[in-house]
Amino acid sequence: MAEDWQLVLLNEAADSARVLTCAEQARDYILMETGREPDALWVKGFFADVPPERTKDDILSFGVEAADGSLLGLLNTAPGYETATEWYIGLLLMRVDARGQRLGTEILRECVRLAQNTGAETLKVAVFTQNPKGLRFWQRHGFTHLRDAPGGDEDDQDRVVLQRRL
Repeated sequence: MAEDWQLVLLNEAADSARVLTCAEQARDYILMETGREPDALWVKGFFADVPPERTKDDILSFGVEAADGSLLGLLNTAPGYETATEWYIGLLLMRVDARGQRLGTEILRECVRLAQNTGAETLKVAVFTQNPKGLRFWQRHGFTHLRDAPGGDEDDQDRVVLQRRL
């Protein structure tokens, strides 16, 4: 599978249409996350939503690009968040037809490599408590419970924050 895709940095101006198409093909997750169909507002958030005390320039937004140029998935990371030696994974999203092929595992492996190359010692991810498949994915890959994160002002979705030492 590794030869069938590459991780590419995305740009809001150039790639919004591809991101929307990918999100539409992963609408089950978008509906769980937002309660709405994927749309231009969701795409804007993919590029603009940042952790506290960070800017858009601090975020790396990747596409999992197939040989035909379509996006099989999306990966958002915040290098250096919450501390200088941590990488926070804000989103790992796969199209429905790309799931169950170990592609998520390969993308995570590439994310680990990128993080290690910058000196990161820990990866973190927040998983919706209503996403048991996602939780199992991260746990299978060595992520362990760090803390619970109840929903707040922006949404009422409870999350569990997981971490993995590199």
